[in-house]
Amino acid sequence: MQLSIYTKNPHARAISHLLAKNPATVYERQVKGHAVRFVYHKMTDEELYASIFVTPDSLALVKDNEAFDITHYINDREFAVSTIFLSLIRSALGTALNGKPKEEYIQFAAMDFPFTFEFGPISSRLTDEEIRNIWEPLGYEVTINTMTDAKRARFLTLTNTITLKKALQQIFILIPVMDDYKHYFIDEAERERLENYGEGWLETHPMREFIYKKALRFKQLYMSEEENEQKVNKPSLNTRRYETIADAVTTLKPKTVIDMGAGEGKLSMLLAQIDSITKLYSVDPSNHALAKMQKRFADQQYAAPPIIKWGSLYYEDKEFTDADVFILCEVIEHIDEERLPQIMQLITQNYTPKHLIITTPNAEYNTVYELEVMRHDDHRFEWDRKQFEAWCKAVAPNYDLQFEGIGSVHEQYGAPTQMCIMTRRDSHAI
Repeated sequence: MQLSIYTKNPHARAISHLLAKNPATVYERQVKGHAVRFVYHKMTDEELYASIFVTPDSLALVKDNEAFDITHYINDREFAVSTIFLSLIRSALGTALNGKPKEEYIQFAAMDFPFTFEFGPISSRLTDEEIRNIWEPLGYEVTINTMTDAKRARFLTLTNTITLKKALQQIFILIPVMDDYKHYFIDEAERERLENYGEGWLETHPMREFIYKKALRFKQLYMSEEENEQKVNKPSLNTRRYETIADAVTTLKPKTVIDMGAGEGKLSMLLAQIDSITKLYSVDPSNHALAKMQKRFADQQYAAPPIIKWGSLYYEDKEFTDADVFILCEVIEHIDEERLPQIMQLITQNYTPKHLIITTPNAEYNTVYELEVMRHDDHRFEWDRKQFEAWCKAVAPNYDLQFEGIGSVHEQYGAPTQMCIMTRRDSHAI
């Protein structure tokens, strides 16, 4: 997967400074285990031709530590120009994307130059006409080459007189729109990036709504400010989820709590304020997440300081036995369904917590989000309410079950998150 940049003009060497790459050397870096290289094929006073390309490490794509959490990564993703490709080259092109070269070249960042950009292969379900409708209103001449009659993989050549900054920002927005694939969680920060990169052109684009919808995928992220006015003071779904779990834990008055799959530790921070808790484990299999927890918890005052611990649902840890509360917040949907029975057996029969709290997305609510796919590309499944209730009853026969929705409730589709609080029948806990 690669992106090439060509220009012929009297300021070609100045543009190499906009790119912040020395033509005399090959730029090469390892990013999350993948090789990122930037090379000049031609560099003269009047002509510049350069490429940035990625040689992916397929094994790195499935490692938990310091890698992308996309263990279902299959087919053409490692070869296609996609959001993965963009995330890997973003740092290398940071100076050009931000339009902030050294002071002596700052004037060239605001100048239009005749550029030709080539990239591919793009794996897209869009038609050639739809792709042209994305790029041509921005002034590009578009050439599309296909490798097969099925047009599964296409290469694009775009020609325009434009600033380097604006062109790259448009490329970083519109490649995900064409690729229709996102490997990372999409949140408000993604909208902010979209608005930053899209400033001065996206708001007037005839396909603005289509671009927003494809780039962000979640309706509430591309609604207008007027449409969102009633939601401004409402907490995010993540916040409501954490607060609901913390409230439930508070009523149970536990002493020992296990936050399994704690991620960056946001839920654990709330749990650490509960007076009854004397021992709180914040557990995650990712060393990267553990490091973020360490930073998050530093210099904070807690009723029960979290115990940061590496752990996995695939390995038994005797320290977790007989806990008062065991929490799986948005964890099970990241595990292959066939592995869940073994995991639940470990929890309910080996660890035997008094209470087990599980949250997971409600698949029915995806209709409200206007999603045709799952909410996160690492989700192995998403269940509707009946499926979740049936599964809980099957895997926890010795527990009483209480179900609750979290988030804004839709009359037909319920709440976006579903929660089950399981209480062991032979426990004397409330």
